[in-house]
Amino acid sequence: MRVRVCAGSPVRRLSGAGGRRLAAGVDVDPANAEQLAAWDGDQGVFWARWADRFDAGVGAYREGFLGAAAVERGSVVLDVGCGTGQVTRDVAGVASAGRVVGVDLSSPMLAVARERARGLSNVGFLRVDAQVHPFPEGAFDRVVSRHGAMFFGDAGAAFANLARALRPGGRVVLLSWQGVERNEWVSSFRRIFTGGREAPVSPSPAAGRLVDPDAIRELLGAAGFTGVRVRGVAEPMFFGVDVEDAAGFVEAQFGWMARDLPEEARARVPDALREDLAAHVGARGVRYGSAAWLVEAGR
Repeated sequence: MRVRVCAGSPVRRLSGAGGRRLAAGVDVDPANAEQLAAWDGDQGVFWARWADRFDAGVGAYREGFLGAAAVERGSVVLDVGCGTGQVTRDVAGVASAGRVVGVDLSSPMLAVARERARGLSNVGFLRVDAQVHPFPEGAFDRVVSRHGAMFFGDAGAAFANLARALRPGGRVVLLSWQGVERNEWVSSFRRIFTGGREAPVSPSPAAGRLVDPDAIRELLGAAGFTGVRVRGVAEPMFFGVDVEDAAGFVEAQFGWMARDLPEEARARVPDALREDLAAHVGARGVRYGSAAWLVEAGR
């Protein structure tokens, strides 16, 4: 059987590989075929283009996340779902005598990451599926992921694989979004672009696998982590320096939701968006409330 995960990229079953599949040279678990299609396709292109805006958008979480990771000068660190590499570079600046490896499925985002990490001798990037990639056992002092570990198709298998890659005494630190009801930016933009209707299914893979704190504790505990701590953190999300700057980004990200609206309702969306953005303008630009889980665990 052949499964097409993105234009021009057939996926074929590998014999004797536990049901894994190979696409464009990447060994991918079937559960992550949708992830590969999205992040190595249109979603990856989009976020590569808007890399600076996303990094600025979640910038308020940066200090707390890096503080929890407690990376040391000689640490060997794995950054899962590294995207365009902001966290990888941040960690590399601390682990100056160690090494940081960023992994992702997205060719477009990794191209940006590699370009921006030029000159950093302690940084490397791999295009692999962290759910199944055979990382050396006990190779890493830290595993970190800023909004990347939310997307695993089989989270149990993925975290078991990451636990194996972490040395005894090592730590994992994750940041994942809380539910929509705690994230004003998601609920506001969904309401505007759907005209108040129920939101259509996203063309990108869902990021809801690390939303419930009890489920997170159970998941990581079953994977072999200890002392799992899940702490709620809330910070404002930045969307632009002014209304028009923010509108361009938000329309690019959420505009697809309005495609099935009646023409009259769709025509009202731009004004409704700008009105809502104007209500969120402050001295530091357009900002909306957001909330995430900061997850820490040992090995």
